[in-house]
Amino acid sequence: MSHITRFGEEFTIPEGKIYLDSATMGKMPVTSLNKMISYYKEVNGAAVRSMSQEASAAPKVIEVSRNEIRNFFNSSESNVSFFPTREIALTNALFSLDKMKERKIISSMLEEHSILAPAIRVHNTFGTKINYLTIEEETNLFQSIQEKIEREGDIVLLSSLAVTNGVKRDWVGISKLCKDLGALLFLDISQTIGHEIIDFSANLPDLVISSGCIGALGPQGTAFHITNPEMYKRMDPLLVGGGSIIALEEYLYVLERSDAKFEPGIINVAGIVALSNSLKVLSNIGLEKIQTHEKQLNLLLRKELQNIPNITLMEVDGAEYGPIISFGSDKFEAHDVAMILEDTNNITSRSGALCSHLFMYEQKYNDLVRISTHLYNSKEEIRILLENLKEIMSAK
Repeated sequence: MSHITRFGEEFTIPEGKIYLDSATMGKMPVTSLNKMISYYKEVNGAAVRSMSQEASAAPKVIEVSRNEIRNFFNSSESNVSFFPTREIALTNALFSLDKMKERKIISSMLEEHSILAPAIRVHNTFGTKINYLTIEEETNLFQSIQEKIEREGDIVLLSSLAVTNGVKRDWVGISKLCKDLGALLFLDISQTIGHEIIDFSANLPDLVISSGCIGALGPQGTAFHITNPEMYKRMDPLLVGGGSIIALEEYLYVLERSDAKFEPGIINVAGIVALSNSLKVLSNIGLEKIQTHEKQLNLLLRKELQNIPNITLMEVDGAEYGPIISFGSDKFEAHDVAMILEDTNNITSRSGALCSHLFMYEQKYNDLVRISTHLYNSKEEIRILLENLKEIMSAK
């Protein structure tokens, strides 16, 4: 099978497919797929304590990948741990802190279930208050957050880029605000990583989580969190067992003192190897180049979509946007639009409630179409999409 090639790199997208759902899952470089296959052929070991060659090799591979992620974010002093999904990483983090009943979680109605459901679980377990930023409050986000923080230890839980409508948050400014007020910032960068440079050398939030298979273009079943040293020490992991334990008595266990203390069981070493490779691919292509390319696609999309009848963009006044656009239609259900695009021109988009019910409750539409790009999309693909949408929306 032949695959799409962009910026000199082959991606796991068949020729002829226009893939515009990167906010759900990014498509891997073929070299990352090959790295997974090579690992299973040549090592195929689990990162557990053993004298076998396979088991001895796996932890070394994991440590190399940790360092590569630190280097990608320019954050040499951080702690990096791997998880199957970001939902597990976030749930583990929220349940690993003390005094959760006394804290408050501040999040936003623009967030998706992957962020909000773990917070709601904490509320249901400990009675932790949750305070939601409204869509209108996103227009003056710093002031809105500042007004909602009541005490030291409150948690601001946000995405760097809202998956619902592409609103981009100034996470550096929010991180500084939280530090000034004694609050914690838990930041999901799943939609930003791979699209622009993220530098944690001068400003690392208390906790960063990311899926490995969205913007980072790694495989499914990979995610990670990054913590600063202070947060690392404060967290007592909820999830324990396997390689995270170094000693155990009848009513006592002792955790690893390394980043592996957050990694119970047998983790996906081959997937982590592939994720590291994908980050290298993104770095080698150049994140500034990728960002410039995607800005051009985004400007073209927003400009032309505004002129297509029966389409309303989901926008917030004065907000900056990343490579995600969602829109509602006065003429068709979102699922119908997505199916027509796929059936007629092999265009993959996302449709429905976008796993974001709080956001949808504030809209006049029951469902939306979401378009999300990455470096492997081209202007020609965007033009084909726009031509098809014009035909669909003007049909009698």
